[in-house]
Parts: sequence; structure tokens; C-alpha cells
Amino acid sequence: MASLTVRLPERLRKDMSKLTKVNWSAVVRDAIEERIRLEELKTTRDWDRIRRAAKLTDSIYDQMRRKYGHIEYNSAETIRYWREKQYGPT
Repeated sequence: MASLTVRLPERLRKDMSKLTKVNWSAVVRDAIEERIRLEELKTTRDWDRIRRAAKLTDSIYDQMRRKYGHIEYNSAETIRYWREKQYGPT
């Protein structure tokens, strides 16, 4: 097993030493594994969820089209508008 050195403030180290029954190696190992899992979730895509969202979007669009007729809508313009509003003009 590999070893990892971590620098801690002295106060934190003293607080840790008071908790003698805690296996700090296991705590750190679990925290690192959980962080890796969370980071991997950010980069993977849930294709079933994406498909459901696309079907829902299509359904909403169809309902609007039936109610109001043909709709002139450009999603790229909407996305651009909100990005510029959030981040400023490019």
C-alpha cells in the first residue's frame, strides 16, 4: 500500500490525537475514495436520464405547437442569451 503525507495545522493535529479510537488512515482513505466517485460522476453521462429529458422536451414542444401552432424558436439564441447574461458578452 502506498503512503501519503499530509500537512495539517497543529491545532487540528492535536484535536485528532485526542480521538484515539478513530482510524484516521481509514477516514482519509474513505474520503478520497468518495471524492473520486463524485468526480467520476461529474464526467460520466447518464444516457437514460438524457433520453428521458429529450422525450419530455419533445412532448412539451408538441403540446405548445398544438396549442399555438408553428413556433419560431431558436434554442441556440436562447442559450447564447443566458450565457451572456451569466458570464457577460464574449
